[in-house]
Amino acid sequence: MADAAWDRRLLYRLFECWVRLFRKDGWDDLDRIREIIAGLREDQKTHEKACLSNGSAAEDRAIALRLIGLYHWAKATEILAEYMLQGQSRTVFGDLDKHFESGIEAATASGDARHEVILRWLHAASRIMVTNSLWWGTRTVNSRVSAFVRALTKREHQAMFELLPPQRAALLEQGLLDQAKTAIVIDMPTSGGKTLLAQFRILQALNQFDVPDAPGWVAYVAPTRALSAQITRRLRRDFEPIGLRVEQLSGAIEVDAFEEELLTDQEKPFDVLVATPEKLSLVIRNKNVSRPLALVVMDEAHNLETEARGLRIEFLLATIKRDCPQANFLLLMPYVESSETVARWLAQDVNAGKAISFSTTAWKPNERIVGLYRAVADDSERAGWRLEYETLTVTERAIKLRGTHRAGDCRPIDVPKNKVLAGGQQKGFGLQTAAMASVMSARGTSIAVANNIKTVWNMARHAAKSVPKFAVIPDDVRLVQDFLKTEVSQGFELIAMLDHGVGVHHAGLSDEIRTLMEWLAESGHLRVLCATSTIAQGINFPVSSIFLASRFVPQGRQSVEMSPREFWNLAGRAGRIGHDSVGVVGLAEGKDRHAIIDFVRRNTGALASRLVALLDDLAAQGQLNDLDAVLWQDQWEDFRCYVAHLWAEKKNLDAVLAESEQLLRQTYGYTTLRNDPTQRDKADALLNATKTYASKLADMPGAAELADLTGFSPEGVQKAMSGMRNLEEQLRPDDWAPESLFGDAGRMADLFGVMLKVPQLKQLEEVGGDGFDHAHLSNITRDWVNGVRIEDIAKTYFARDNERSETEAFTDACKAIYRAIVNNGTWGVSALSRVSGMDFERMTEADRRRINALPAMIYHGVRTEDAVLMRMNSAPRSVAERLGLLYRDVFGSDDARYSVGKARDFLKNMSPGDWSRARPEQAALSGSGYKKLWEVLAGEDS
Repeated sequence: MADAAWDRRLLYRLFECWVRLFRKDGWDDLDRIREIIAGLREDQKTHEKACLSNGSAAEDRAIALRLIGLYHWAKATEILAEYMLQGQSRTVFGDLDKHFESGIEAATASGDARHEVILRWLHAASRIMVTNSLWWGTRTVNSRVSAFVRALTKREHQAMFELLPPQRAALLEQGLLDQAKTAIVIDMPTSGGKTLLAQFRILQALNQFDVPDAPGWVAYVAPTRALSAQITRRLRRDFEPIGLRVEQLSGAIEVDAFEEELLTDQEKPFDVLVATPEKLSLVIRNKNVSRPLALVVMDEAHNLETEARGLRIEFLLATIKRDCPQANFLLLMPYVESSETVARWLAQDVNAGKAISFSTTAWKPNERIVGLYRAVADDSERAGWRLEYETLTVTERAIKLRGTHRAGDCRPIDVPKNKVLAGGQQKGFGLQTAAMASVMSARGTSIAVANNIKTVWNMARHAAKSVPKFAVIPDDVRLVQDFLKTEVSQGFELIAMLDHGVGVHHAGLSDEIRTLMEWLAESGHLRVLCATSTIAQGINFPVSSIFLASRFVPQGRQSVEMSPREFWNLAGRAGRIGHDSVGVVGLAEGKDRHAIIDFVRRNTGALASRLVALLDDLAAQGQLNDLDAVLWQDQWEDFRCYVAHLWAEKKNLDAVLAESEQLLRQTYGYTTLRNDPTQRDKADALLNATKTYASKLADMPGAAELADLTGFSPEGVQKAMSGMRNLEEQLRPDDWAPESLFGDAGRMADLFGVMLKVPQLKQLEEVGGDGFDHAHLSNITRDWVNGVRIEDIAKTYFARDNERSETEAFTDACKAIYRAIVNNGTWGVSALSRVSGMDFERMTEADRRRINALPAMIYHGVRTEDAVLMRMNSAPRSVAERLGLLYRDVFGSDDARYSVGKARDFLKNMSPGDWSRARPEQAALSGSGYKKLWEVLAGEDS
């Protein structure tokens, strides 16, 4: 370029500027344009004169006009880049028009037709770029939003400058930020950018409720602990730079002493609270936050219709409608027809509901093909086989891919043909799935989904053998490997799999390990991720392809076909915006090809209330008139808790009976039935059953109030109270002290004996292991709280005299701890302390806090209050106790140190040297490794 003529040099440099404008790879990419244009101005002083001295007046005139066109083009480029970065110009369209039109006029006068066409095209492109920009879409909202947009454009990783088409339409055309709309439902394809729209609505709600003495707060509800953690990390990354505090509640169904402090903190009140539906329900019912709830964001809101949690979510939203009448609602869901009915239900005024739907529009977030894969014989090798992929549906631009394609070479994974194909029959669907994912991993991260953990591990083993090792293991992968060596064991087989870029993700892993798997995938360091179907709940990382070994998913002790909505929600993750041009989704053809083809072609349909589905089932069985008797069954537990909440508030049968219908009218199901003349009989049956159950609550004194306090049903409260009364030796307050309860002679076994009789805690029975009973549960819990490594817990309780592999024992230990003890053991200890008859009011503040901290110690696997604070702020368990000692050294014994916010600030300010001081002697992680890992887990790595 140094020897090029001046006009050519201008053209080359402007070409570079526009490449940067179109790709927008971070702030520096666009800021470099300013430097390039400034450099051209300096070069002009040196090179322009020679360019205009050609010895011919006509030639000099032509080149002068050409240069004028290029100069105007350069100025327009500078204006556009500056606007994309800062968004400050209110006359951006006029400025762009002025310089592009002048440039076009000069190009025309010079007779350079190509120059003229390019300028006309770029003029139109520049106007589109402005209207697509974050700045233009949010220019009239408020200062909080402007600060947020500025932070998005400047962030180091994944800086944002433009809105996707549905995001722009939602903001500018569909009224997402219309303050008159109190309930908005966004129905958008997976990967369409719902989270960013939620963030804008959150900022608007906080601005509306920005009152000095009682600022409003926002609840962000996510269906799983893993997604809650993921959302928290994103919101912290995006909101903390503009001064907003984002906090996350644990998944335990109890509010411990530290969460109480967090919820009532007036000095540094939180702005956004991330929680699961179960946890938020407890917070709302017990009025733990005195400030006004401004907005509820419900992510993956289509779970409203699921069998497992649909009722719980519906009654949570109904309770918020009733108890927090000023709250607005934002529901995010994919592929839902007629979503306006849900919006109208939630809105306090029928005209205040708004549905923003993009699932049926022509715009799609990615190109995608969906098809079947199968094993076919390949005689080029002995016992040879290969994979075929047959498309079933394709998006418009991917239509050229329609047909049947060969996938990979012969024997894509090292197993003989009889493992995947026998007698012309398909078999070994997990192996086929591992093979497809391995083959397609060359295009980017590929996910292999199975419906059980054993198959997931088997797929990962075969994928790791098929995918080559990294030439140089990335630093991020090495960091995760060091974490696994420290927290699990040196020989944990996932460590070796990561050498190949193969990861696993399932319920037999800790939340931290799953978070780190997601982080590696997001960083592009995972080639294959083998997972169970729970991965569908909110993958927010780039995925090239997804392959399912089965369309069936576990539900309790049985296997059921996933709903079309669940399938398309998962399929929509493949080929996400800005990551891969065509997403590939495949299902193992298996033995029932036609059933799978029919499954893929089904529509998702409208969102149905789980309450209506239960009543429909009763009507079909002829049991609608027996609803009073059926209400005692497990599937109606959430409904009974909902009615008990009204009783706990009114404490008077006449008042409860008088308000029964109003209570039911808050629910989506009852509203739907009442508004349909053909369904009135079901609505009437539900109302009558509600009144009958309310009358029976009158015979359970105190049960409704304790149900609200503990999260148990009234019947569960009665069983718990009976169990505590019938203990051979009653527990004294001293027995509840952590050092006593978790000691060798503690009464934890007695508590588990009571818990096993409570219906809500039946998941504890799934722990299993060697010699399962309440003493067995107690011993595992004692070891967990006292810092015993999971590796040793697995060997002691789940190895079955060394008959099982380390991975099998570890998986069962993690399921026992993270699914049963952490969830139900924590919940049970908290609830039993409430029904034990202890007089909390007469205790000292310190004693009350120590007992209230017991559930948190079980949840986090530590034995001191200071260590709980470290774990609540995402510190790894292996270092939490030592960090707690350092924290206590800094703050002393002052009770003011029991603050989640202060603990996070303490961790933020720790140097690698400080982390080294807390590091266990044998840990594979270094001090700087611990610091980096904490930043990732806590969402502080932006």
